[in-house]
Amino acid sequence: MGKQPEKKTVNAPDKLFVFGLDDDGKPRGARFPEFNKKVVSAAGQMKLTSVHAASPAVTEIGMKLPVGRLYASGKAFVPPIRRDLLGKLKAALDVPGDESHVHQPVPAPSTEKEKTSGVVAAGLPRTWESIAVGQLVLVEDDDPGYGWWPCLVTKREDQVLTLRLRDYPDKGTYVRHIAQVGLVNPGPE
Repeated sequence: MGKQPEKKTVNAPDKLFVFGLDDDGKPRGARFPEFNKKVVSAAGQMKLTSVHAASPAVTEIGMKLPVGRLYASGKAFVPPIRRDLLGKLKAALDVPGDESHVHQPVPAPSTEKEKTSGVVAAGLPRTWESIAVGQLVLVEDDDPGYGWWPCLVTKREDQVLTLRLRDYPDKGTYVRHIAQVGLVNPGPE
């Protein structure tokens, strides 16, 4: 007779939980058997929260999540879940004294959708008088026909600005009066 295959223990709780709202506002969540940086990275790209080393309360709720998959391409499969399950997970994390280790997704650069929703971009002056050091403005090149270039303000003396190219900082500086620079639209007030 052959050797019987060993049965895996099912009692060991999963080590990584991923959940949150996707780009369309739909709740998604999954559990993974062990911590994996690729899963955390894929979850961050999907704007989902990752929890590993979860507290017993979060683990109990997290075990109700479906099993996720990590593909060889580095993308993760995180299926849709019920909104109430997502709410329970978030509530468990918000309990004072919860010791779960949470990885929040990194905010993405603003999209056209966010610009129309009232988000104001940082580092952009609203008026010429409000231009300050470190802010971004547009400057026309010295040679006509080369267009306008994004520049950072490095110095301001009354109404005279010293600027450097944002994308080519080693190409020297410009000196312009505030009336000679263009403002980038920072979005609605």
